[in-house]
Order: sequence, then C-alpha cells, then structure tokens
Amino acid sequence: MVQQADNDWLKEALSHYKAGRLDKARAVYLAMLKQQPHQVEAMQMLGIIAYQTPEYDRAINYFQQVISIKPDWPETYNNLGASFWEQGKIEQAIAAYKQAIAVKPDYPDAYKNLALALERQGKRLELRETHQQVGSPHQSGATHEKLAAMRRQEKRYREASAHYQQAISWYQKGEKDKAIALCHQVLLAHPGHSETMNLLGVCLQNTGKLAEAVSVYREAIALNPQDMSLHNNLGVILCSLGHKEQALACYEKAISINPNCADAYYNAAKIMEEQNRRKEAIAYCKKAIAIKPKAEFYNQLGIYYQGCENLAEAAKQCEQAIALKPNYPEAICNLGMILQEQGKIAEAIGQYRQALAIKPDYPGAYDKMGTALQEQGKLAEAIACHQKAIALKPDLADAYSNLGVAVQEQLKIQEAIGYYRHAVALNPDAVTAHLNLGMCSLLLQDFQQGFVEYEWRWREWTKSQTLEERLGKPLWDGSPLAGKTILLHTEQGYGDAIQFVRYAPLVAQRGAGKVILETYRALRRLLTTVSGVQEVVVKGEPLPAFDVQVPLMSLPHILGTTIETIPARIPYLYEEKDAVKYSELLRTEGEVKVGIVWASDPKGATASKRSCPVSLFLELSQIPGISLYSLQKEHTDILDGAPIQDLRELLHDFADTAAVISQLDLVISVDTAVAHLAGALGKPVWVLLPFSPDWRWLLDRSDSPWYPTMRLFRQAKLGDWPSVFAQVKAALTAHPAHPGSPGSGEL
Repeated sequence: MVQQADNDWLKEALSHYKAGRLDKARAVYLAMLKQQPHQVEAMQMLGIIAYQTPEYDRAINYFQQVISIKPDWPETYNNLGASFWEQGKIEQAIAAYKQAIAVKPDYPDAYKNLALALERQGKRLELRETHQQVGSPHQSGATHEKLAAMRRQEKRYREASAHYQQAISWYQKGEKDKAIALCHQVLLAHPGHSETMNLLGVCLQNTGKLAEAVSVYREAIALNPQDMSLHNNLGVILCSLGHKEQALACYEKAISINPNCADAYYNAAKIMEEQNRRKEAIAYCKKAIAIKPKAEFYNQLGIYYQGCENLAEAAKQCEQAIALKPNYPEAICNLGMILQEQGKIAEAIGQYRQALAIKPDYPGAYDKMGTALQEQGKLAEAIACHQKAIALKPDLADAYSNLGVAVQEQLKIQEAIGYYRHAVALNPDAVTAHLNLGMCSLLLQDFQQGFVEYEWRWREWTKSQTLEERLGKPLWDGSPLAGKTILLHTEQGYGDAIQFVRYAPLVAQRGAGKVILETYRALRRLLTTVSGVQEVVVKGEPLPAFDVQVPLMSLPHILGTTIETIPARIPYLYEEKDAVKYSELLRTEGEVKVGIVWASDPKGATASKRSCPVSLFLELSQIPGISLYSLQKEHTDILDGAPIQDLRELLHDFADTAAVISQLDLVISVDTAVAHLAGALGKPVWVLLPFSPDWRWLLDRSDSPWYPTMRLFRQAKLGDWPSVFAQVKAALTAHPAHPGSPGSGEL
C-alpha cells in the first residue's frame, strides 16, 4: 500500500516526468528509495527513466528488483523485455514478454513485442501462435479491436505530446497567441491533458485573459483534482483579480496535495502579510525556503521582518538573497529601505545607486532614493529622483505622493496638493497620498476636507481590521450617548494625546454615562486632571466594559470642528496640588525662568527637522536676567558644564513635567509634546518651527488657535535656525519679566 506521503512524492515526480524533467523526476524517486529501499513504484519509474535515457543495464537492474519484490506486475516484465531487446538480447526479451503474458493473458503490448522478437529470431511456429492470440488477419474479435484502439490512442497521444512541446517552444519565444492556438489543438486531440491545460492557463494569464484562464484552470482541476500546479496557478490568477481568500484556499489545497510545494507556501505568505498575519507569513516563507532556498524567497522574508520592525533580521534575509543572486536589484533596493529605516541614510543611498547600476530603468529605486535624499535635506536632488521615477513609470502613485512631500517641504503647498491628488487618481486606496492631502488641507485651514482625509490613517495602521473589529465595539459617530460608556483612546505621540484630549469634556456633554480614557503610562497621572473623564487606563492593560469607542484624533472630524470652533478653553490640564515643591529647586533671584527643549523624539520620522542645535539655546543663557532649565529627556549629556540646569532627574512622567512648568515663567521648545503641555496648562510657550511645519501650526501666523498662550517662531528658509533665534533673543529681551524690558516686574 502506498502511504499518503509516498503518494505525494510520486505525484511530484510524475509531474516532472510528464513535463520532460527527467533529472528532477529521478532525483525525487531516488530520495524516496533512500528513505524506503523497497518502494517498488519508485523503482519502476527509475527503470523507465533509465530506459529512456538510455541506460539499459541500469533499467534492467531496476526492473529485476521490482520483480523480486512484486512478481505480479506484467508491465515490469514487458519493460524488462524492451530493455533486453535494445541490447540485442532477444532470447532474454522473449522470456520476459512470455512472463508478462503469463501474468496477464490479455496484454496486447506484450503480445506485439513478443511477435516482433520471435520474428527476429525466425521462430515462425511460435510467431503464428502469437499472431493468433493478438489478432492476426486470420482472427477477428475483441482482442484485435482493443489492440487497434490502443494503437490509435497511442498515436494520438504521441501527436498531442509533440504539439504540446511545440506550444512550450512558442511560449518561451514570447509567441503567446500561437501557443494558445496549439494548446487548443492538443486538447481537441487529447482532452484533459493536464500539462497542456496548465500551459494554456499560463498563456491566457500572460495575455491578460484572466477570466478565460480561471475557467481553464477550474476545468483542468475538475479533470485532474490532484494536480498541485493547477491549484497553485489558479491561486495566482485569483489573487491578481483581488479574490485573496479564494486564492489562499487554492494555495492551501496545493500544499495539502504536495507539502513540498515551495511556490504555494511563498504565494500564501504574501496574502497573509497583506492580511496583517505577519507571523504566519514568516512561517510560510521559511517553509518555502526550507524546500527551495531561492533568492526571491529570502528577499520576501526580509520584507516581512521589516513589517514586524525587526530590521536586523530583515537586513540579514536581504543580504542572504543578494549572496545567492548578487545582481538582484529588488533585494538590493529593499536592503536600502531597511538601512534608511535604521537611520543609515548614506548607506541606503549607496544601495539604491547599486540597484540602479544593475537596472537603470528601475523606477522604485529612483523613488526610494528620492526619499533618502530628502532626509538629507537635498530637496532638488530628491525631486529629480521622483521625477525620473515618474518618467519611467507614469502610473507609479507612490512617486507622485513622495514628490508631493518634497515640494511641500519647499512650502509649495498647492503644487504638493496637485501631486497628492494625482496619486489618489492613480490609486484611490493610496493611504499616504490621502493623508498628505488631508494635512495640506489642514495647513490651509480647510478643516472639513482635511479631517475627512485624515481618517485614512487607520487604513494603514489597522490593515485588515477595522477599528470596530480591533476593539470589538462600534465606533462613535457623534450621536447622543444616552448614558452609554464611551472609550476614548490615544494614538500616535504624546503631543497628539495632549492636544486632542481637550475634546473629552465635549464628549461627556453628549450624554455619556461614563468616559474612559486609554492612554500611555507616561500620561496617565496627568490626564486624570481632564474634566469629564471618570477613569484613565494604560494601554496594554485590560479594558473595563464600554459600549462605544473613538480615537481622540477623530473627534475634530466627528464633531465638525472648524478653525473658528476649536475648543480652546485654557487651561484644560492641571498640575498636581503639590507642584509648588518644585519651586525650591528652581533659582528665583528675580530672573526670567525659561524651560527649554531643543530636540524631539529621535525615533520620530521628522525628528531631524524638528530639532535644533543646543548651542543656539546656550546663546540665550548669555542674556542677562535669563535662567534656563532643561526639560529635555534625551541628549542631556551635552549639558555638562553648560549654564543650564538639567531637570531630567525630576521628570518621571508628564505630571512631573507639568509641575515643573507651573513654576516657570516661559517655555521655549521645538515642536514637541512639552510645547503642547505648556499650551494646555495655559503657560506662555514659544514654539520654534521648521520652514515646512506640521499641519496643526498652519501657515503665516505667529499665534495658534489651539493654544491662546502660544507664540510661533518660524524659519524663514529651510534649516535656518539662526534667524529663528535672532527673533527669540529680541523677544526675550522685551519679555515683561526681563529686568531690562519696559514692563519689567510685570508678567
């Protein structure tokens, strides 16, 4: 009895054999024999392959081994006789043919072969007897007709196989239409010929006739349900048509038929990754590699690890792909993307250039190199790269979106909007383009359109799940809550949470029975001071029961916020009652006490442009009557010996930072969460902005509708922090609390 695992191997080997891949078929059969030395099916086929090669001694050896184990197979005797015949050993051939007939008296091929051998040896008497049995001119009947029918069928099969091989030749030469026509001829002569139907499906797919290809594959599967390649190829087409679940089912079926189908594992992994099932995708891709260690598989595995933010492992897999296939531009480009994400911008650009040296017409590499050059502040070069990508591939939506980002950095907002809209026209599901379009609209104070587009952020972050599916409760739409419990959850950075928690009281006013706020641990104590919030929980901890939920940053859209209706009742956050204790740690001496922050979170995508040299703040310390206090959590080692008091040891969370700010006269910060905190506390705060600011700071104004106590200082040109500090110095000198100002002594 052939076990299921053996059966799978036999089917794989037979598939190779039928396609003419004799070496691959032989390898599979030999592997089977290594594990099971008495596997007669493998022996039989190895004998047949040896006969066809031709290696007649080896063929004879295999057939004799089969007979010793399974002496009741007439085909083996017939094959043995054919091998002896080819060697000129006619007597041994005659003996083998007679044994085949003895086992199976109604065996036309054996009778035919025996007749030829007897004639060769001149054994006329025996020849006449044989003719009588196989259907000589003197005998009519079923045996004669059966033999004739078999001969006709054999001829048709030979003709079909010849046409099939010619069809493959046309396909390989790129003559797809000729291959399709020939495939149809083969199927007319030999309906259900699995290999031909498979080839026909591939040709139809490559000529864009996907619906026809699907029909061919389904018909082929109905006739050959255990053909693994048919299921896999059908899955590829269904996937290209967007039927991902059906495609995944096809790949799983192919794997169930043949667990060694590397391509099916690889194809299934790609769908799993799209469904945000990255752990499963990684496992399947590893299985594909274990079966067939292809460079393409390693490259794809690197992409999956990158999606899991395991950049070190991602780089390792891409490097393995390149080691297997040195001139592999896609893997080289992917390695560049990983290096870029690791902050190794110069190395990333080197990889992109290497990919382009191999493949000069590679639009993706130009586009990615443009994003890297932009991070270096080389906007002109970045724009040229994006434009080159578009010239090579005019429908590359990402290139238009990235080009929009580059010109937006030049504050060419209308031009950027045009590129974003073009990207969306090419790909209506282009998440980044929608988001960028939304942020440009918000910059221009078009809150209605801006906040609609801003909702696209969830398409990227939740992938296959909606917010409702992720938290198991419906999303609040702004309707009266009628006593329901609502969960508000923070997203993105600390500053975003601080800015938009102002909406919590408005939610409570909609009739909420209870408002729960889920936030980061560093914000928990601070946000317990928010009006209307009854309970604050930390992200990652079990959630209490609730009826509806909403992200904080979706509230401006849900509540229809305009520039005129921003909730700006300040303060809406408060320091703890014992905050006065921090005053003992701050020098008072009649000076203006200024808290400073010069760098944003280094992990942020825009950290470099939102950070400035601390040396410029050190210049402020030279102004008489000014005392500086660092509210910075990172990079404070550079303060050693500087005339700035480092308060880092006091700042365990944002409640501590709020307590310290309450004892200061002024906060001066780049665009960070501390700036939002000072504004929410109602403290005077000056925010230092890059040339192209974040959307919330709008354009061409020195105040903020979000924070009435805030003053904005903007770069006049890209990277021009010195001019910003020139303005700050002048403003500090004129500060009401500064000893030399006209309003000295008053705040």
